[in-house]
Amino acid sequence: MTMDNRVFLAGCGEYTEEQVFPAVHRVLEGFGGAEAFGVAGKKVLIKANLLSAHKPEEAVTTHPLVIEALCREFIAAGADVTIADSPGGPFNETLLRRCYRTTGMEEAARKSGAKLNFDTSHRKVECGGEYCRSFELLDAVLDADLVVSAAKLKTHGLAYYTGAVKNLYGCIPGLDKAAMHAAYSDKRVFNRVLVDLCELVKPGFSLVDGVIGMEGPGPSGGTPKFAGVIGGAVNPYALDLAMCGVAMLPASLVPVLGEAAARGLAPADERELEYIGEAPDAYRTEFKPATGSHRSRGSMGFFASFVLPRGLREAIRDRRSPYPVIRQNCVGCGRCAEICPRGAIAVTDGRAKVRYDECIRCYCCHEMCPARAIELKRGRPHD
Repeated sequence: MTMDNRVFLAGCGEYTEEQVFPAVHRVLEGFGGAEAFGVAGKKVLIKANLLSAHKPEEAVTTHPLVIEALCREFIAAGADVTIADSPGGPFNETLLRRCYRTTGMEEAARKSGAKLNFDTSHRKVECGGEYCRSFELLDAVLDADLVVSAAKLKTHGLAYYTGAVKNLYGCIPGLDKAAMHAAYSDKRVFNRVLVDLCELVKPGFSLVDGVIGMEGPGPSGGTPKFAGVIGGAVNPYALDLAMCGVAMLPASLVPVLGEAAARGLAPADERELEYIGEAPDAYRTEFKPATGSHRSRGSMGFFASFVLPRGLREAIRDRRSPYPVIRQNCVGCGRCAEICPRGAIAVTDGRAKVRYDECIRCYCCHEMCPARAIELKRGRPHD
């Protein structure tokens, strides 16, 4: 089957209804409109990026106006639309309500006529993944006729970049995500498992909110970064490749894209994409990676980059991966200890402490720290 390399980019200068709604409409119209997906009378799940209860202006989560616009489009096409995600940490209705309210999803649902998912049930699904043979997935995801991945353009400590594909990790319930990190502690394998997950969920459409993304120590501790664009595609890998180009993040450093290219799911080079909307050059702006610079993160010299086998190159990069370091502003809330898949963090005397001999460098603690008190640094610290 020929892969779909079409990507639609639409400029959007600010988060207002006057700009967001037309931009999302243009993106969908590029693929025939919401009705082209045959959703009349069907269940559509809008899978937002709701990592945790952050306000929209923090640029951690998909902006509520983008979600509202998507909901309106699919509802107008006759769909029964639900907004859903499984944020980090425990998965229960109380925490979901707080997350929906803080991120603006509650208002997006009310104004668009969509529903919010409070069903925390889930079930195990067997699959033919190359690295993972089964996943525990939300019932809301499995029961949907069409899943739309509505992601945020951000840098990421573990995946380097997070977008349409990584967003689907929230289809796994609550602390089961931490268990997956523990089961696949080798980050190279973990990123390949993300491709298995994407192939199982098979989003029918993907959109990335790049109006204001996040650079630096993402996906939650970075800095908001303006890119002024919303991207959409049927092929989530093609969309992520395009958005990496927008953020000037080398696709060669994104393990998910490397795996997708190796499996024939996406091209290896952005130049092979078919831009059916606006040209990407107008929106290119360099995002700082989660750790270090593009060069220090990825450069191993000519020999290592072009002669060494892929597995050895990845092993070298893995050895250079940073460790989480607790800063002085730690408030001792225990969120990092709760989320750590290996139980490698404990709070003593009001401060978190990492046992580095057990740390697998998954960066869940860094993602979920509400005080932004965890920094990623190269070189193993002293316990």
